Amino acid sequence: MLKDLTFFHPWVLIGLLLLPFLLWFLGRRGPVPSISVPSLRGLEELGRIPRRARGRWARLFLLLPLTLAIVALARPRVPRGSLPDPNKGIDIMLTLDFSRSMAEPDFHKERARITRRQALVEVVSGFVKKRINDRIGIVCFARNPYLISPLTLDHEWALESLRQTDLMTGTGIGEAIVASLRYLKKDSDRSRVIILVTDGDNSSGRRPFEVAPFAAREKVKIYSVLIGPEIVTPSAAANHELNRVSRLTGGQFFQAVDTRGLESIYNLIDQLERKELIQKRYVTWRELHPWLITTALCFWLGHFLWTEVLRRRIP
Repeated sequence: MLKDLTFFHPWVLIGLLLLPFLLWFLGRRGPVPSISVPSLRGLEELGRIPRRARGRWARLFLLLPLTLAIVALARPRVPRGSLPDPNKGIDIMLTLDFSRSMAEPDFHKERARITRRQALVEVVSGFVKKRINDRIGIVCFARNPYLISPLTLDHEWALESLRQTDLMTGTGIGEAIVASLRYLKKDSDRSRVIILVTDGDNSSGRRPFEVAPFAAREKVKIYSVLIGPEIVTPSAAANHELNRVSRLTGGQFFQAVDTRGLESIYNLIDQLERKELIQKRYVTWRELHPWLITTALCFWLGHFLWTEVLRRRIP
């Protein structure tokens, strides 16, 4: 603990250099209070004795609290912990297809068949847990989009809300993009990203490429992930609507046919959006000066009670 001790106002400690002079001043030899009597003139030198009226303990009860007070004014403190700079990281909106087709059990995990929804929730959870400095929000969509979690650093709460979300009918991809843009903070100085995952084509509302210019204008990148058992051929992928949306906004288009592929895509996106930032951290401190001030006051109070109440002398 002592090795981490620092002072917020270290220059105040210069006042400690005055204490030896004060100690010398209080302990110097000087005359005892008296009145001059002609018959005692020869005994003048005998009157010059050390001041002992208040004693050594009196000086201790004065200097020790004064020392504590000076050290307290320098504000000694030790680090308690650190917090990440809230201005670092990026804003990520996870836009996830929760239509009925996501209940298809055509994905695998450890040789067991699981649904697309289960695979998606598991992979998303791993991705989110690695983005500790990012604000993450979740929009799920079927025919219409609905907010699961606004942008937040409380990732566990967001993921728990996602796990409790039910599937619905329809696939409104374009409207989900519009909703995600609405929930991304426009006045944020962070980079903003949408990660869109779907297993089908748009079936309601505006088409994705119709609303993509809105994201491009807001400088929001869209990463599109198409999941399902069938792979879109390279020629078809080049003209796929989600691919064009991603290219227009500066993002990328991916395909995943199994859990491992989906996890690899999220890992790649994690690396693409992993900026090399100098992470400024805010250190929280445990201030020690209240303890020093309290101790000094106790010394002074004890000295006052001892000299003025318990051992008070008549002049």
